[in-house]
Amino acid sequence: MTDDVVHDVSGDLGYYQLLERSEKARWIMHDLPWSELDPDKVTPELVEDVKIAAFAELTTYSATEAFMKLFTDDIDFTQWLSVWFYEETKHPLVLIKWLAAMGVPTEEAFVYRGREIEPMTNSKVEMLTSNICSEIAANTAYRLFGKAVEEPVLVSIMRYLARDEMRHSNGFQFYCRKTIERSDDPERDRLRALRVVWFLLQPSSDGVTQHPVFKTLLKMEVLDVEVLQREFREKIVQCISRVLDLDIPSPEAFYDVYAKLKKDYRARRSSRALQ
Repeated sequence: MTDDVVHDVSGDLGYYQLLERSEKARWIMHDLPWSELDPDKVTPELVEDVKIAAFAELTTYSATEAFMKLFTDDIDFTQWLSVWFYEETKHPLVLIKWLAAMGVPTEEAFVYRGREIEPMTNSKVEMLTSNICSEIAANTAYRLFGKAVEEPVLVSIMRYLARDEMRHSNGFQFYCRKTIERSDDPERDRLRALRVVWFLLQPSSDGVTQHPVFKTLLKMEVLDVEVLQREFREKIVQCISRVLDLDIPSPEAFYDVYAKLKKDYRARRSSRALQ
C-alpha cells in the first residue's frame, strides 16, 4: 500500500513573494508628515487635481469585484488581489484625508460615483493587461505630480502612491504571464494583450478616452500631458515586451510588431484548418 502524494499548493503561489515585497514597502497613513501641512502652497487648481486623482483611485472597488468573478478558479491571483485591494483602497482615502485637512469636504455621492465604473472586458488576459497599463500610467502621473508641487504632505503622498502603482503593475505582469502560459491558446491571448496595449497607446482612442484611470489622470492641470503620455507609453511598451517575450523597441514600432504577429497567427490557424 502506498501513501497518497499530497500536492502542496504553497509551492505554486507567487502570492508569498509578492506579499513579502508589499510588506517591506508598505507605508502607514499615520506616519505621513501631517504636522507639516502648508495651505499656502495649495491652489484651487491643485485641490481639483487631487480630487481627480481620488476619483480615479475609487475604481479599485469595481475592478476588484470584476477580477474576483473572472478568477474564481485561481487561488493564487485572488489571494494577491486581496493585498492589492487593501493597498489601493488607501490611495483615495489618503487623498480624501488630505482634502479634509485643507478644509475641502468629500461627499458620499463622490465615492459612490467612483465605484460605479464598469469593467471594459470579460477576458482575463485583457483585464490583467489593462491593469498593467493603468498602474504604469498612475505611477508616471504621481511621480511627475510629486515633482511639480511643493505642499510637503502631498509630495510624500504622491511618492508613496507612485511606488505602490509600479509594484502593483509588476504583480499584474506576473499573473498575466502566468495566465497566458496556462492558456489553451497562448498565442491568441498574447494577441489579446497586445490589442489592449495598442488601444491604450493611442491618445484619442476609446481605450484612453473611456478608461476610468487614463481619462481622469489626463485632466490634471499640474501635469504636462505630453510628457506624461510620452513617459507612460514608453514604460508600458517596455513592460509588455518583457511579459510577452517580444522585442518591441519603441511605442512607434508597436503596431508593426502587433500586425505581424496577428498575420502570422491567422496564417497558422488557416493552415491547420486545411489539414
